[in-house]
Amino acid sequence: MYDTKLLIQILPCSDNDFLLVKKFINEFALDNTNLKREQFLLAKFNNELVGFVRQKNYSGCSELCSLGVIESYRLKGVGSKLVKAIIHQCKNPLYLVAIIPKFFTPFGFNEIADYPNEILNKLQYCQNSLGVPEPYVVMKLNKSIVH
Repeated sequence: MYDTKLLIQILPCSDNDFLLVKKFINEFALDNTNLKREQFLLAKFNNELVGFVRQKNYSGCSELCSLGVIESYRLKGVGSKLVKAIIHQCKNPLYLVAIIPKFFTPFGFNEIADYPNEILNKLQYCQNSLGVPEPYVVMKLNKSIVH
C-alpha cells in the first residue's frame, strides 16, 4: 500500500528492519513477548522507518498490538495508516488492549468486557508488566462500522 499524499509506505517487515523494530519496542515499553518478524507491518517515509504495528494471530481471533510511531512522526497520521492496514488484512475477530481507547474508536473499535482467554492473558500481562499510569481497556473491532 502506498499513500501519495504523505508518501508513507506500508510494508512487510524485513530482517534488517526487525532489529530496529525490536529496539523501538523496548524503548517504547511495548509488548516484547515472542516477537516474530512476519507479525509486523512497517510505515516508512523516504525509506526510513517511522512506525510499526503487530498482528498476533490466535485460534479464532487476532490482536492488534505493539503500535509504535517514532516521536518526530507522531500526530501525522502514521499510526492511523498502520491501524487501517491491519484492519484491512485481518480476517479474524480483531481485539486490542489499549491505554488510549479514544484513538481506536474512530476505526470501529469498542470497549468490551467479554473477550477470549488470549486477550485476557494480554490484559493481565500489560497490567502486571508494562508500567503505565493509565488504565488498560480491551477493545474489539466492530466490522460493521469500519471507516
